[in-house]
Amino acid sequence: MKSIFSLKGMLMLTLAFGMMVGTPAQAGIFKKKKKPQPTAPAAPKPAAPKPSVDREGLFHVTKLKDAWYFDIPDSLMGREFLTTTRFTSAPAGLGQYGGEQMNEQTIYFEQIPDSFIVMRANLLVNYSDSTNAINRAVTISNNNPIIGTFKIEKRVGNASRIKVQQFFMEDNAALGVPQSAKRQYNLTGQMGGYIEDIKSFPMNTEVRLVKTFGSTSTSLPAARATGKVTLGMNISFVLLPKVPMDARKFDPRVGYFTQGYNVFSDDQQRVDKTIYISRYRLEPKNAEDAEKMKRGELIEPKKPIVYYIDPATPKQWRKYLIMGVNDWQVAFEQAGWKNAIHAEEWPEDSTMSMEDARYCVIRYLASDIANAYGPHVSDPRTGEILESHIGWYHNVMSLVHDWYMVQASSVDEAARKMKFDDELMGQLIRFVSSHEVGHTLGLRHNFGSSSTVPVDSLRSKEFVRKNGHTPSIMDYARFNYVAQPEDGMTQELLFPRINDYDKWAIEWGYRPTFANNPDDDHEMLEARTRVAQQNRRLWWGDGEGYRNDPRRQTEDLGNDAVKASEYGIKNLKREIVQLGEWTFDKKDIYDENAESMHSQFVNQFIRYCGHVIGNIGGQLVDFKPSDVKGDVYVPQPKAKQLAALDFIKRNIINEPKWLREVSYAKRFTSDPQTITIKVGNSIVSRLMGRITALNETYTAEEYLKDLTAMIMPSTAAKPSRYTAALQTTFVEALISAFKPAQPVSVNVNGQSVSASAGGAPSDVKPAILATLKVLKARTASSGIAHYQYLNDLISRALVIK
Repeated sequence: MKSIFSLKGMLMLTLAFGMMVGTPAQAGIFKKKKKPQPTAPAAPKPAAPKPSVDREGLFHVTKLKDAWYFDIPDSLMGREFLTTTRFTSAPAGLGQYGGEQMNEQTIYFEQIPDSFIVMRANLLVNYSDSTNAINRAVTISNNNPIIGTFKIEKRVGNASRIKVQQFFMEDNAALGVPQSAKRQYNLTGQMGGYIEDIKSFPMNTEVRLVKTFGSTSTSLPAARATGKVTLGMNISFVLLPKVPMDARKFDPRVGYFTQGYNVFSDDQQRVDKTIYISRYRLEPKNAEDAEKMKRGELIEPKKPIVYYIDPATPKQWRKYLIMGVNDWQVAFEQAGWKNAIHAEEWPEDSTMSMEDARYCVIRYLASDIANAYGPHVSDPRTGEILESHIGWYHNVMSLVHDWYMVQASSVDEAARKMKFDDELMGQLIRFVSSHEVGHTLGLRHNFGSSSTVPVDSLRSKEFVRKNGHTPSIMDYARFNYVAQPEDGMTQELLFPRINDYDKWAIEWGYRPTFANNPDDDHEMLEARTRVAQQNRRLWWGDGEGYRNDPRRQTEDLGNDAVKASEYGIKNLKREIVQLGEWTFDKKDIYDENAESMHSQFVNQFIRYCGHVIGNIGGQLVDFKPSDVKGDVYVPQPKAKQLAALDFIKRNIINEPKWLREVSYAKRFTSDPQTITIKVGNSIVSRLMGRITALNETYTAEEYLKDLTAMIMPSTAAKPSRYTAALQTTFVEALISAFKPAQPVSVNVNGQSVSASAGGAPSDVKPAILATLKVLKARTASSGIAHYQYLNDLISRALVIK
């Protein structure tokens, strides 16, 4: 019974369990079978979102929702790009404007394991060819910094897609605002921003950003009001040529901007320093044209140099800016090229952008700064100029107005008013435009050019018409201030122009030699250079590197500073008495015009004196090849230095009362004599500053003895107020030079740097001490309060503490 019951119980449990959890087939025994229902179609997969931006170009640019992506082709891995960062907009008071460059970098992309791509900055300091064994040492000793790391989102054909949104939104000093600028503007950190747009072109990609920074600057109105400043900026990625331009080595006899780096090779016994000039790539279109050029025929380049005029430029000035560019055609024709350079107005074309690094633009900047400048962006490997954005400040017109009124109004009646006629102002703009374009072509200043012209020739109408008043527009020789009213000079003869040196320099830099390498090219140029150097008008006087050469000064004219300055002063004396009439404006109730222009005339007089003082302790520097006999450094003859002192005695030690004895002086100052006192003190300080330049030709002992006799010839009588002021400045300068140098802190690019101030070099201190002792003895016997005061100053300075 037990077993039967157990089996029956198990059977009942099994049937009951099967009814609850049995298979559908089993369940059908107990349940009516339903009709089969039609199967619902599967829901379609959601379509991939379409990009809101999809642009082909150097990098394929895509925007999905709010994220931006670059597709980096495999073929561009390791290729070098030049990045330039420019302002597109800036806050008031920044001192920089939309279109101006703030950063530059050479970068390249590199793929690393684990599906990442890095962006590196390529710092070209040291170079070695990969075929050299030393290349391994150079490579591991010059590791380039990583400035961005990107995960590969996916592969798109032969390219890797990376998300760039976060990278561009970061505060990245390599491509954004550099550290020096952050310190200068007191930027405390980035507070927000967005990508305005990204456009891509065949050879470049342009990223337009807006960023806001915190700032504690007291000079920026936006920072004072809100503690924040907002900057618009554009980053250009420009693919550098796969085949670099043929480089041309720098020569110190021709003034070009340069690119340089160290070169290592296995066969060296010392490291070579390679320096290349900066220039545009001008090439013949084909082999046939190359042969024509070799035969001396003019040919058109494959790609001409084109400058565009910013549409923000007032219409009446655009043609003069264009003229300033086109004036360089004559120089390129001498170099063998026709139609090599020109300018045109910016076209009405929505596909073009002035921030696009493919275009050279003369940007018109709404600034009260009276200036203009001509930078360029170069390939660091070869010096190839890729583009330039000339900065043209609106207020540069006030600068050229004042130059011309001060230097030319004796000869040109058109210069005798506060607002020039459009044609005259246009010609002034044209001249400045030519100068700045010269910089963008690679040319540096040639401050020595004007010194090659005899002063008396500057008064010859025939000479100036044929030769111009200066052989180079790259000099700071503004207008022919030597010319006198009786010389009959017409307006065009007062202006500088593209001239002999400029044509030679362009020919030297841009005429191909068709050599196989830079060394052969340099050797072929050497023969031309030696011949050219026999013509003094083709001399390059680098005044920025050799400031102690009196021939290499700014704003001067002619080969004799004393004679040229005497002529200039004669013109100033004629003009300054008429300023009240020339500057009159019934709306100018505070006589600001008269005060401003009078100050310009005073500054010009000081400038003439400075040209003369530059002869004291001067060193003439003329570079020569090693196989050419003669010294490179030659002291200025003593006779010229003594003539300079005599000029100062006649024009400064004898008070220049003509500066203050004008009918309108008391309309802007209660004490006109302060004008001459400031001038005299300034010149005495400059005279003391020349002590460190003196040499055996004219010693410090001789110089200080002559200065003492000139400034303080006697202590027997009470000096005039003017003379007393100059004597006090002289004694104070001697005391300052005698004291030991004191440590000071100076600001360099926003950083505090330790330096020393005061105190002359030890080799001239004996002469200074001897002079102080002589002056102490002479003033001690005087009963005049002024000299007793000077005696007390000297006595205190000579006390050993």
